[in-house]
Amino acid sequence: MTVKVIPLENVAQIYSGSGLKGGQQAFGQGGCPWVKVEDLNNAEIRSTSRSLSADGMRQARVSPVHTVFFSSTGTIGKVGIAQIPMAPSNNMIALEFDETKVAPLYGMYCLLAMQEALKAEAGGAVYASLRLSVLKKFKIPVPDLNVQNLIARKLTSLRESELQQKELTEKLKQAAHLLFDDCFGEAVESAVHRQKYLKLGECGDITLNGAAKKGQAQKKATRYVATSQLDDWEIWDKQIPWVETENEKLEVYGLHAGDIVMNRINNAERLGKCGIVLREPEDVCVFGQNTLRIRVKKDIMEPLFLFAWLTHPYTKQYIRENAKNSTSFQSSLNKRVLMELPLPHVDLQQQVCYSQKLNDYFLYIHTAEKIIERLRKLQEIWYAKIRVWLQREEAKQDDRAVPKGYQEGRFWITPWGTTCFYDSYLECIQVPPREIRSIRLSQLPLEAEIQVLDQVRLVSQKNYGLLGHIRVKRIDRSTIQVIQMQPVAYGAEKERDESELLEENGILSEQQDFGYIRHIQEVRFEEDELVESFLTKYSIDMENEYSRFRRLPDSARFFLSQLSAFQQAVFEEFLLALQPLACHMIGKQVALRSGKHEFESRGIQDVIATVRLLEHAGLLERRQGLYLNYDEDYKQGEMRQMILDHRGRPIPIDTWICGDVKG
Repeated sequence: MTVKVIPLENVAQIYSGSGLKGGQQAFGQGGCPWVKVEDLNNAEIRSTSRSLSADGMRQARVSPVHTVFFSSTGTIGKVGIAQIPMAPSNNMIALEFDETKVAPLYGMYCLLAMQEALKAEAGGAVYASLRLSVLKKFKIPVPDLNVQNLIARKLTSLRESELQQKELTEKLKQAAHLLFDDCFGEAVESAVHRQKYLKLGECGDITLNGAAKKGQAQKKATRYVATSQLDDWEIWDKQIPWVETENEKLEVYGLHAGDIVMNRINNAERLGKCGIVLREPEDVCVFGQNTLRIRVKKDIMEPLFLFAWLTHPYTKQYIRENAKNSTSFQSSLNKRVLMELPLPHVDLQQQVCYSQKLNDYFLYIHTAEKIIERLRKLQEIWYAKIRVWLQREEAKQDDRAVPKGYQEGRFWITPWGTTCFYDSYLECIQVPPREIRSIRLSQLPLEAEIQVLDQVRLVSQKNYGLLGHIRVKRIDRSTIQVIQMQPVAYGAEKERDESELLEENGILSEQQDFGYIRHIQEVRFEEDELVESFLTKYSIDMENEYSRFRRLPDSARFFLSQLSAFQQAVFEEFLLALQPLACHMIGKQVALRSGKHEFESRGIQDVIATVRLLEHAGLLERRQGLYLNYDEDYKQGEMRQMILDHRGRPIPIDTWICGDVKG
């Protein structure tokens, strides 16, 4: 198949959207739709939330049918394709593709496939922005039009299936909410019109204003339910983001199975939105500020029954009528009002039967979500194909071609869309092992040392804690360097001449106990040769290799052998680290080395618990603060060297180093 790599400006007319003057007079009836970022849904656009007036039409540039819109400011990379003439706003870029060269729908999917690389090109001090000139020079792979249309049809079909599943879930949710009136219509009528009801205060405990994100110096990462996660449905702990919260508040504001969380302070439209925790969370989970928690007395009422009533139209109306409104467009709900909320009087056994029916709807939604996840993975396969074409064809056209998504000394975005960062201490880009299974040597960036990370290892394996590894560095289209990184003890343990060799040619660790000596060999490779099969030809001699694990006392090695595979993996990260690592960084490293599913159920809480265990055993030593060079004496007021992340930003978190184990 012939695939060309062509700059967008050669296959499309590209221009920025218009900024309108005149305020509300620019909008009204009679004009074409006005496209904003909120209208982009990565699919066809048939209508928008606003239309232009005659005055607005005179100011705007109207784009024809099949124009692709790309969000270029703030939110980078959302796309849509016009099905009728539309006018783009000034925070997006329009692309009118030459349909004799590129099918517009295929062009839109190319932009989606390259989304991460395009985000990497964006800049801006206050908010991200992608310049028009940058997008014009951006290249896409262009196969035959028949192939383009085939890919577009496949991705459109998958996208439509995903939208159908989303519509199904919405209909199921609507049906679930209507089920309450079908089962308890008479009880609702009695509660609303005949004053025969219970009060919420009699059936549950209400706790206002959850855990704070900031405050005390000692913090801990937890699953944090904020107002944005509440949408009158189930709270899934795996979809809740991690946030640093105060340790002493975790028990007070923790969430457990049956708890209901509600928006207490929000705009009028979202006030009263709630969610229920159906299953006991695997990780520590708390509710945030501006929300409240309702914990039902289960001997009186079923949690799902109460949840259904809290999402009922009567309750929504009750909340709107009794909310306190402020001049800042925020509404609030006080505890007294909620405790007085009338509840239909229904026998507990009837509530249990209803809860079982409602739970079936939650199970249906779970199934639909799994289908949506599968459809997204299938879409990603096609996006990956587009990215692979781009990198492969660029390499063919120019031996010195730099793959899109690669920035020297910063990061490399693999053909599968994973961002791999440059390690400034190890002077290489670290790539997780699963990423190289289908990557060719010709797809690697030029003149960049690539280290493929090891899989998770156990204490029982000979290579546990070994620091030696193989790197590759592509020189041109057919030559690659194989670099064996041999670790050697440094300092008092070695003679002066070897120490001098390390200082001259090696990489010294910040802990000053070892360094690397490079053994470089240039090798020719075939164009389609895979990185994974290439690396299997080379190995490290483990017999005499310097090992931090073997330097531990026997008692410490025995202790480690009793730990779980996950705990052993966490500790090996410290053995392999060249500088003190923050705890959240350790969590990411374990995930990288774990393969795809081995530790999928593990969270940051598991990592922190393991670190605490290793601290108590004397295998790790905790150092508090921002600073890297802990042992050096500083004068009062003297600036210390801060620990920086891959973007050069200080890491404000406690760190740990390997402890000095005795006995």
